[in-house]
Amino acid sequence: MRSTTRLLFSALTLTAIHSSLAGAQLVGRSETVYTWRGSIPNGAQFTIRNFNGPIDVRPASGNTTELRAEKRARGDAAITDVGFEVRQSGNGDVEICSTRSENTCNGDRHRGDDGWRRGSVTVSMTVLVPRGVRLKVATGNGAVSVERAGSDVQASTGNGRVRVVETEGQVRVSTGNGDVEVRNVKDRVHVSTGNGDVDVVTVEGPVEVSSGNGDIDVRMSALRARDDMQFSTGSGNVLLTLPANYNGELEASTGNGSIRSDFDLKIKGQLNPRRIRATIGNGGAMLRMSTGNGEFELRKS
Repeated sequence: MRSTTRLLFSALTLTAIHSSLAGAQLVGRSETVYTWRGSIPNGAQFTIRNFNGPIDVRPASGNTTELRAEKRARGDAAITDVGFEVRQSGNGDVEICSTRSENTCNGDRHRGDDGWRRGSVTVSMTVLVPRGVRLKVATGNGAVSVERAGSDVQASTGNGRVRVVETEGQVRVSTGNGDVEVRNVKDRVHVSTGNGDVDVVTVEGPVEVSSGNGDIDVRMSALRARDDMQFSTGSGNVLLTLPANYNGELEASTGNGSIRSDFDLKIKGQLNPRRIRATIGNGGAMLRMSTGNGEFELRKS
């Protein structure tokens, strides 16, 4: 009986391994243009990971989600160097990854650069997504644009500009090197860039922004939640436009610059032109602003 049990377990194990490998096989390796179409239910997540190349996301005209990926090879490289790994989960989530080797599209860690000749193959992706689908897009090198598509949006690039326009849900953006533009979103926004300017216009905050080196310009016409907000840059100016009836606690510091405000500030402690602790209006959530070398300006919308 034990021998039979061991044999049965081994057979089941081999079947599971075979199924896993089969699900990880690459597709589209011989195609210059690879296209994937499918139905993703509202609330499920569509994840796109691209090793090298831009990602452009637009609204779908119906309920079908679509990916169109065009490969371009340079030098001694060939389009067959690149394939696509497609993973689909039982809850409707779909993940597609441009890659050279199987089993490299693994969670939040994109290992598609293993064995690649950098810059030899570029994949330009165009994605059509319905409004109700959560979206996560990432590229190692290239610009990312998301316009009027998806609900919650996560967008990142190692090197390139990121633009997100008119989304319904939360927005999280990160780039190692590049400017960030977020326009007309209706939920909280979180942006980080190692080097680049950040420009955010939101219907309803809150917003949080950090930049290693760049100016920050954020405009909020309303604040739905009374959450803390933080804006920081190593070198650059911070311009923040808030609703005229904003109430909160302010902590602002600058290594070399001035602080200006359209709001009446009730100063706490000793007055310091480089560091301010103050109450705005009736007080409330904390607003933190810091820059190593730049100026602050608080404006009323």
